[in-house]
Amino acid sequence: MSLSTSIRLLAAVSILQVGVQAAAQSNVTISGSLDIGVFRDTAGVKNVGTIQRSHLQFAGTEDLGDGLAATFRLRHRLDVDTGTPEGTGSKPFWHGESTVGLKGGFGAIRLGRALDAIQSQDWAFDPWENYDRIASPAWDLWHWNYSADPAGGGSGRVANAVFYDSPKVADFSLHVSASPESPAGAVTKTRAASLVYNNGTLRALLGSAKNSAGATETSLGLRGNFGSVSVMGLYNLSESAAGSKAKVATLGATYALGATLLKAGWGQADVDGVKKERLTSVGAKYSLSKRTSIYADLASKRFSTTGTKQVYGVGLTHSF
Repeated sequence: MSLSTSIRLLAAVSILQVGVQAAAQSNVTISGSLDIGVFRDTAGVKNVGTIQRSHLQFAGTEDLGDGLAATFRLRHRLDVDTGTPEGTGSKPFWHGESTVGLKGGFGAIRLGRALDAIQSQDWAFDPWENYDRIASPAWDLWHWNYSADPAGGGSGRVANAVFYDSPKVADFSLHVSASPESPAGAVTKTRAASLVYNNGTLRALLGSAKNSAGATETSLGLRGNFGSVSVMGLYNLSESAAGSKAKVATLGATYALGATLLKAGWGQADVDGVKKERLTSVGAKYSLSKRTSIYADLASKRFSTTGTKQVYGVGLTHSF
């Protein structure tokens, strides 16, 4: 073997060793969900488009030793029917999340833009996980008078913020989000906190938040998982800076029957003494595989201004 060949072989082995060490210390994943369907909206218009949300996510961790790890997450939201970013022109490209942080025995801390401490946890109290424009009571009703980011056009996410998720202690965990910045016109700084109890069978949430415009919200949720059946409910009280008060109550249930998951939901929003919306919905999801499912949803939505609207849709979702 010549000297030059030996040098090239040694270099290749060295590069391979570095790659193996890097792989052992860090992990980067690409994941997402693509959804599209045919549905009838409250205006009576038939559409081909997103019923549930679609996203592409890059996430990773790096082992720093002594139980400490660095983390990052970038989540882009898109509309599969057009291939464009969700809410083009009104939302940032990394609308879902853009954070970097550290995690260890103390819990996890992230900095950047993400769902606030209530809205990152309350999805578990809705049969559709606040993820379905046709049937989800949460989608229509929760956070009626509240936005975590009023300066950014309205969203459940807060930018320029710090997020903390504690480790579990006796099945309890604490979640906190806060922004140290004061956008133009702000009357206070945005902050939120939630306490979650989860022992696998019973899950409970108590959360409180206030945004930079002075609006507030409080959420109380309860869920029970009993084999193939889950039942859940959430009460949300939100008050705008101008004093408008919304009281929202939702109930839901799911029933797993083999590869089929049946869902039912109900919700009502009472805004300043007026019943603004009442919703009753049902749905079914059939898993073709671990990653691919088809579903059908039907809902009746009664509005104080326009009367009762029937909405329905069928869709296909692939996760990866």
